[in-house]
Amino acid sequence: MYLVYGLMCLIFGTTFLAIKVGIEAGAPPFLFAGMRFFVAGVIVLAAVKLAQGEISVKAGKRRDVLLVGLFMTGTMFGCLYWGERYVSSSIAALLAATTPLMIGIVEWLQGSRQSIWIKGCGLLISFIGVGFAVLPALGVEVTKEALLAVIVILAAEVGCVFGTMTAKRVLSAGLNPFVLNGWQMLIGGTALILLSLVTEPAKVVLNSNIVWSWAYLVVLGSLAGHGSYYWLVHRTGPLLPSTWTYISPVIAQFVGYYVLAEYLSGYSFIGLSLVLGGVFLVSRAATVEAWLKKQLLVFSSARSQKYL
Repeated sequence: MYLVYGLMCLIFGTTFLAIKVGIEAGAPPFLFAGMRFFVAGVIVLAAVKLAQGEISVKAGKRRDVLLVGLFMTGTMFGCLYWGERYVSSSIAALLAATTPLMIGIVEWLQGSRQSIWIKGCGLLISFIGVGFAVLPALGVEVTKEALLAVIVILAAEVGCVFGTMTAKRVLSAGLNPFVLNGWQMLIGGTALILLSLVTEPAKVVLNSNIVWSWAYLVVLGSLAGHGSYYWLVHRTGPLLPSTWTYISPVIAQFVGYYVLAEYLSGYSFIGLSLVLGGVFLVSRAATVEAWLKKQLLVFSSARSQKYL
């Protein structure tokens, strides 16, 4: 089980680099992403059809599955692929790791006030961390395009949160997670291909970097990575596999540095530490709050005994 978890983290941590390699080699971002997910979605649905014979979605769930595909694949990865034209793969991974923070914001907007102060501290710490890591890594000259890419990727994470919440609702209603994954990729991939047709040049020049990075993303990123994720969800529940977002920025930082010589400095490590620490506080707020209350009781008890 832990071997599968480790492989999943390694795969997801390196997909940001594969995206960057393909984009720098000249691949149109939307078409590059769209073809990846369209092909992977077809393969997943075909495999489920052969294994179980049922890939259809009931009428009452089709709208939600459509929204999951558009938000979690179409919007999120469309923005991510476009954004990696202007920022490094390690920064893209760091920004993508803010998804748990976005979930905290959405829950607050929906009226959830549980452990609100701890979550608020986590949001603030992570916001400061993003600033530490992003601004120096953008380079000596901070371009408008790079800043826009940061905003777009962060905005895409908000869309991913709504897609995730919709996916939880669909899965709790009994839909096979592999069927959802297949339709999610197929729908999102189709949307990205259509977007490419109206926004990107019709002529695409293929080279080895584009082909190999695309194949890596399809076979390892979409099939092996997402397959491992859903296998772990079935085996352990959602908690353990979801922690890949904490580890992927670490992998992406070092892989991007060694393979593409991307910018890496002490600020990068400070920012990374702050973001991951903030994400931990938000995602484990209830546990942290219970621990703090316990420590406060111990301190109060010890202080009372001192004055007896």
